[in-house]
Amino acid sequence: MTDTQIYSFDPAEIDCCGEWLLYPSLLDDEFISSIKTVGQLVPVLLAKNGNKVVLLAGRSRVLAAEKLGLNVSGIFVDAREDISRALVHMEENRRRVIDDALKLTVFRFFHNRVSEEELSKRVASLLGIKYKDRELKLWFEWLRLPLEFDDILKSGKFPLAAVSILSKFSDDDKKAVLPYFEKLGWSRSNAVNFLTWLYETSRRDKKSVATLISEYDLSPVKENESPKDGVARLCKAAKQLRSPEYSKLLKTHETIVAEICTGTKWRVESAGNFETGEVLLQTRFKSREVLQKAVEDLNSIQKSGDWDKLFEIGRDK
Repeated sequence: MTDTQIYSFDPAEIDCCGEWLLYPSLLDDEFISSIKTVGQLVPVLLAKNGNKVVLLAGRSRVLAAEKLGLNVSGIFVDAREDISRALVHMEENRRRVIDDALKLTVFRFFHNRVSEEELSKRVASLLGIKYKDRELKLWFEWLRLPLEFDDILKSGKFPLAAVSILSKFSDDDKKAVLPYFEKLGWSRSNAVNFLTWLYETSRRDKKSVATLISEYDLSPVKENESPKDGVARLCKAAKQLRSPEYSKLLKTHETIVAEICTGTKWRVESAGNFETGEVLLQTRFKSREVLQKAVEDLNSIQKSGDWDKLFEIGRDK
């Protein structure tokens, strides 16, 4: 039940440290200027905790008033324990833009405090997640991971969708792959592929993922290597482990490409995965003389019989 009477408090009288305050403050210079110019238009939400007045929603308004030396207007809500206070806080912030980092904060707060059904129906809906939505299943899988994994999700380096394969790993193997996501940022497809190939190789060879990583020296980062190149290298290595035939074809592909372009400034690259047989041929020049030489080289390159071998790789695949 809400007390509709509006009360006035010195900001110092309001406790803004409750762990149910899940969403970060949006306080910035523009917000402070707004409060200074037009005043506090919406009361903050408060609750009584013994002799203390605790904040449920409106932290930015309290902080702005404190900076400006103003009192805070607020109304009291009957919320006597942490769960109800957090729900009121979320209701008040329902229109906030919510990313995975914030969703994780919310789920971790309510996890083990409420039933799975209430988490699914009431809490998830306040985050814009529908009941029985696939995303909800992913969150429940994530909540079963060790807490040490939370930082990689909050940092945006690990896509939530990849938790489905990660959850299949043993505890030791989960710890073994954690450094790869602490040091590099991964797209959904790259993360899923990398983990899937490691997991499937582990099952096939009856070796732990940790053992595979050690045996094949899959370093998370290398000196002078960009994050993008690091992810590409690791995906390539994991795929080679999973598919020995892939490794053989890749080596053949690289040999043919080297022979085609020997002695020229032209470079052949695969368009997407090399198995498609589709390639990109490119060069650089900064003078008419270099351009003329490139054209002559191109005429020579197109006559090479190795092109048929290169295209055959894609057709065989």
